[in-house]
Amino acid sequence: MPSKKKNNKAKNKIEKINSTGKTVKKLKDKKENNNPKQSKEQETQNKENIKTEEKRREERIPAEIEVKYSTGESFAVDWTMNISRGGMFIRTPNPLPPGSNLKIYFSIPETEEEIFVEGVVRWKADPTDPNVLPGMGVEITYIDEKSRRILDEFVRKKLQKKYL
Repeated sequence: MPSKKKNNKAKNKIEKINSTGKTVKKLKDKKENNNPKQSKEQETQNKENIKTEEKRREERIPAEIEVKYSTGESFAVDWTMNISRGGMFIRTPNPLPPGSNLKIYFSIPETEEEIFVEGVVRWKADPTDPNVLPGMGVEITYIDEKSRRILDEFVRKKLQKKYL
């Protein structure tokens, strides 16, 4: 039996990286891939669509905070770009692969107390892509009660300022 071929309207899954560096799967027409000008326009439109479609459990606030983190095998010091009650984006030239478990230490600005959390890398921004900031999105998987109160208060105050 001959196989049915899909015509030029056949769809192909591709990966796009939005402005925060998150990899998102989108459908794209194969025909568009052959036209560089159309692909650039489509890519710009896809990035805009991804921005509006992206949803988080917790709103992130811009915050540059020094973080020290360990995988058990390595140790690094980098800076966050944003943070929420549930996660953070760590700007780094060497993002770890998704699924990597981290132990993270940091101090909230305006406090002296160090916070310890455990997290897992959920996505990474490709450091070779000049269109995105290299780094990794980390979901907080464990935080003790005292650290939770400190982080919650910091985020709450920043959000209040944002909406006043």
